[in-house]
Amino acid sequence: MKVKLVAVLAVISILLIAMALQRQGSDRVDDLQSRQLLSEEQLALVNQLDSLVLAKADVEVEVVRDNGRWGVVSKDLFPAQPERVAALLHAVRGARVTEAQTDNPEYHARLGLDLNAPGDSTLQVTLNSAEGSVGIIFGNQVGGGQVARFAHEDQVWLINRPFSMTVNDVEWLDLQVTQIPMTQAASARWIHADGEMLELEKTGEGDYNFRLAGLKGAQQQGNERWINSMVLALIDLRAQDVKLRSELELDEPMLQMQVATWSGAELEASLYDVDGRYWLLVDRFEQSEESNLGVNADKRWAFQLGIGQVENLNKRQSDIVRGTEAE
Repeated sequence: MKVKLVAVLAVISILLIAMALQRQGSDRVDDLQSRQLLSEEQLALVNQLDSLVLAKADVEVEVVRDNGRWGVVSKDLFPAQPERVAALLHAVRGARVTEAQTDNPEYHARLGLDLNAPGDSTLQVTLNSAEGSVGIIFGNQVGGGQVARFAHEDQVWLINRPFSMTVNDVEWLDLQVTQIPMTQAASARWIHADGEMLELEKTGEGDYNFRLAGLKGAQQQGNERWINSMVLALIDLRAQDVKLRSELELDEPMLQMQVATWSGAELEASLYDVDGRYWLLVDRFEQSEESNLGVNADKRWAFQLGIGQVENLNKRQSDIVRGTEAE
């Protein structure tokens, strides 16, 4: 019985291996039979892009190369997320045709490829360079792929993977304002508009937790989370939107903040309330040549913050030290 069982298991194993090899071979054949969506000439054009445009219905976002960086046109060329641009280009370069579909334009609307169809939500991507442009229209998903066609052609192709990119210009922005590791921050100072000042310190280099200067040990206990959240809200800050400072009517700041690192870097920022919306300005940032801290200190920009971010930043000593009094 044992010999028969072993023999049966061996046969089953052989069959499973054969099926796996057959499936792998079939995948290789399919890959060999497919081809790149873009021709070699179009790929060369994509590698020298000056701008790209994504349009869906009445919404459009344009991203252009500006002094070696990508900027969003509708946001005064504020830097775009390089990762999002790279993801788009990777998806376009990697798209492969797996099957030819119809070339009859009467079927375009049914396939989600008619830009003039009522209520259309078809995505069109236009890639521009000095040598020309490539326009691709992406339609309905079919299985694990998607139908697509070139803007000036009727032929429809089935490509190997769906393409999805946002046309919300804010989602294209690189809104990471500051990135300073908490362990590198050494001291901080918060100054409110009414003059209240909070001095924050650490007991030694490498520590994570901040403490309020001048408090007894017992008063410090349990307050680290509140204090740390203040500093983290500034040194690891991602904004919700951006605007040119020149377009804002700025009065006196409601809060001024300073952070220094153990390596000698210094960050100064201020927070403003403009008609119920909150804007943060990076007033000054200095670091040594050896330091590599990420801070957008371009003085053209004001960064819009959400209510939760402002609540973390705009703390007073009474918010931190609860049920006790400072010396």
